[in-house]
Amino acid sequence: MRRYAKKIAIHQENAMTSSETRYVFMDTDALRQWDTGIIQRFPPAEKVAITGLEPGPAGAWDARSTTIYGSVLKDDGQFRMWYCAMPDVVSHRENADHFYVCYAESEDGIRWRKPDLRLTGQRRYPGNNLLPLPGCVMGVVPALPATGARYLAACIVPGGHTPESDIWGDTFTFNGYGTYFFASDDGLRWRQFTQQPAVVAGDVAALVVDSVAGRYLLYQKIAIMHGLELRRAFTCLQSRDGIHWEGGGDDRPGSWPEHFIADDYDDLQAAQAGFKIADHYDVAVHRVGDLYVGVETIFHIGLPLRFVFSQNPNGQAAFRLAYSHDGLQWRHPKGRPLWMTTGAPGAFDAGFLVSANTFVEHDDHLLLYYGGSRHAHGWECNTDATLRSDVPLTDHSNSGRIGLCRIRRDRFAALAATYRGRFSVEAGCRKGDSLLVNARCPEGHVRLAVHERWGKEPLPGYAFDDCLPFTGDATRAPLRFRARRIAEIPADKSLHLHFEVSHGEIYGYEWGTDG
Repeated sequence: MRRYAKKIAIHQENAMTSSETRYVFMDTDALRQWDTGIIQRFPPAEKVAITGLEPGPAGAWDARSTTIYGSVLKDDGQFRMWYCAMPDVVSHRENADHFYVCYAESEDGIRWRKPDLRLTGQRRYPGNNLLPLPGCVMGVVPALPATGARYLAACIVPGGHTPESDIWGDTFTFNGYGTYFFASDDGLRWRQFTQQPAVVAGDVAALVVDSVAGRYLLYQKIAIMHGLELRRAFTCLQSRDGIHWEGGGDDRPGSWPEHFIADDYDDLQAAQAGFKIADHYDVAVHRVGDLYVGVETIFHIGLPLRFVFSQNPNGQAAFRLAYSHDGLQWRHPKGRPLWMTTGAPGAFDAGFLVSANTFVEHDDHLLLYYGGSRHAHGWECNTDATLRSDVPLTDHSNSGRIGLCRIRRDRFAALAATYRGRFSVEAGCRKGDSLLVNARCPEGHVRLAVHERWGKEPLPGYAFDDCLPFTGDATRAPLRFRARRIAEIPADKSLHLHFEVSHGEIYGYEWGTDG
C-alpha cells in the first residue's frame, strides 16, 4: 500500500474538468441540419471481469457482499477505491443493510488488492481493509480549495443502524441518522467535517465535484408520490465548501426540488419487462465539455406494492443514460434506451445493479465500477425490510460483489449512417488550432466541411472535397484539409461544422492544439 503525503490540490484526472472544447452527440441541441441517412445510436456498455474484490470467507467483514456507491479515483497513476461491504448475517432480527466502509488499490483497475490497513476493527476482524467511517460511503472526491483538504467524502448513516465505535472509530460523533461529510489529506485517515447530518433524507446519494463550476453536487435520494405509489427520486444540493449546502428541503411534503423522477413512460418500460412501476435507485454523474452525463439506476418494481409511505423493495434494475446542461434539469435520449442490464441467472449481477458516483477516465476508456447482486432486490426481506425467516442465514453469504463496465472515451451515443449521411452542428467560434473527431468507420469514412454560421457555401478551402477522409476507429482522429489548416480560420468567426459519415458513426468532436 502506498503512503500518501499531504497535498492540498484538485486532481485533474478525477474531477469534472472538461471544458467546452469537447462535444458528444448524446445531446442533439446543437444540430442544425441533417438528412434521412442519419440515425442516432446508443452503444451499450461492455462488462469487464475484475478480480480481488470478491466477498471474503465466512466470518469476514465482507463475507456477505461487496458493493460500491462510493468512488474510484486515479491518484499518481494508481487506482484507489472506496466502497462498502457487509459481514455475515447472524440473526433474522438484523437490519437488512449492515454496511462497513472499505478501501482497495490497483495498478491497472482490473486486479485489485485489499490492504491490511490496521486502522480500525482489528480486534473483531484482524487483517482488514476497513476505514473508520460510519455507515455507507456515497462518494470520495478531490476537494475544492475552500474545503482545506485533499479529499471530501459523504457517508450515509441510515435509520436502524446501531453505532459501532470499534469500527466507526472514536473521532466520529453520531448526532442522528443522515448524510455526514468527512475530510482527509491521504484518503485513509478522516476527520468529521460536518458535526450534524448535512441532509436527512434517503439512504442513497452520489457526491461529485464539478471543478469547472467550483462546486460540489450531492444527488440525494428522496421519496415522492406518483399517483397512489411511493417512488424513489433524487434531489440535488450544491456547495462551495462542503459545509454549507443549498437546494434542500425539509419534512414537509413537496419541499424538496425534484431532479431525477420517474413518470408514466418509465412505468410502461417496467411493464414491458414484466414489472409494475419504476423509480430511481441510484445515479452517477460525469461531465463532458459543457454537458453533464448521468447514469441512472432505474428500478423496475414488482408485486407486492406497499400501501404506506415507504419504499417498495421487490424488483430488478438496469442502467440508463440521461443528460443535462446544468447538472440540475435532466433529460433522456429519445426512447430512454437501456445502457446496461443485469447478467444471466447465476451471474454475480443477475439480480440488481448500483453504480459508483462517476466514471474514471483511463487511457482510451471511461470506466464505471458497479455493485452487482446475485438476486433481485428484496429477495431476502419482507416488505417492511425485516429479514425473511424462511431464508437460511447462510444464503446471504457471497450474495453480491463489485464489477466493472466501460465504454470507449465519450462514446455514449453516435450519429450514424448505414450508407451515407450528412449533418451540421452549431459550433460557435473556433476553440483550438485543430479539430478531432471521435468516430468508428473502418469500412467507410468521415469528412468535414466548415461554413460560416448559416452560410450556404463552405469557407474557401474547407469544403468536403478539400477534406482528407478519415477511415478507421479512433477517439481523437484529426480531420485535415488539403491546402488549409483549421488554425487559419479567424477565431472570431461563428461556425457551422458539416459532417459527412459513410458506413460508420460519429460520437462527438473536440477542439485541439497543433502539435
